Amino acid sequence: MQRILVTLLLALITATAAVAADLTGTWKGDDGGTYYLRQVGNQLYWYGERGSSNPSWSNVFNGRIHGDRVRGEWADVPKGRTMNEGRLDLSIERGGNELVAERKTGGFGGSRWTREGAPVAIAPIPRPGMRPRPVPMAPREDCVNFDPRNAQVSRINGRWKIVDGSHWVFDFGGNEAEARQALRVIRHYRADQSCFVGRPDPSLSYLLAGGAAPAGPMPGEDCVGFNPGNIEVRQIGGRWKIVEGSHWIFDFQNKEAEARQALNIIRHHEFRNSCFVGRPNPSFSYLRR
Repeated sequence: MQRILVTLLLALITATAAVAADLTGTWKGDDGGTYYLRQVGNQLYWYGERGSSNPSWSNVFNGRIHGDRVRGEWADVPKGRTMNEGRLDLSIERGGNELVAERKTGGFGGSRWTREGAPVAIAPIPRPGMRPRPVPMAPREDCVNFDPRNAQVSRINGRWKIVDGSHWVFDFGGNEAEARQALRVIRHYRADQSCFVGRPDPSLSYLLAGGAAPAGPMPGEDCVGFNPGNIEVRQIGGRWKIVEGSHWIFDFQNKEAEARQALNIIRHHEFRNSCFVGRPNPSFSYLRR
């Protein structure tokens, strides 16, 4: 009997620890909708709509979380112009920053949802007699927001740029082809933040999509993979680098603090690929999972 109780207790602890982030927040769907999620314990609720004033559809969802899966039912509500309902089974991916439909019925359109903003971390239930582990703090990041739906390539004063309205976001000099390839990357990953380590002359730049790492791959992209669990900061020949074994991946010159900050960011977002547009002198670079 005691053995059975211990087994059940360990199973409960494991199941609770599997939910590493609260799903509460605003999410974007690949169906063009905005979804407002609320997690209460192991129950998940949402309201979703495409357009706020006169949405083409609007729906509600109620599901139960089982580890990294959500099982539930959805139904359209009269704010929109459709009236359908069905089942929806989801998987929780990318550390709680993405939801992916595994099964859907009733004509539901969306298949993938990405969180906007940072997740809300919660600590797992500790084992009896043990102190709970502190939840790691997210690194401080320096990011500029833009709208990938409004981004376009423009020639300004003889230089090709990616702009969002009247604000330019990326500069490609005379490389129009690379500017257009970079725009394809941004739209593919739905990137909406350009982030930096060290400014005004950043030693590392990267993109985020809804506060999370872009997840690939994208056909035709130029990437070098690495294992974020194996990388470290090391000084080589008087220069601070992030290396994986004998291979160096990023060079920070004499900026040790920026190298260590970049290492924390890479591990936090679980970046696994360093990608480029144009080499050997890339005009645009980004990181992805």
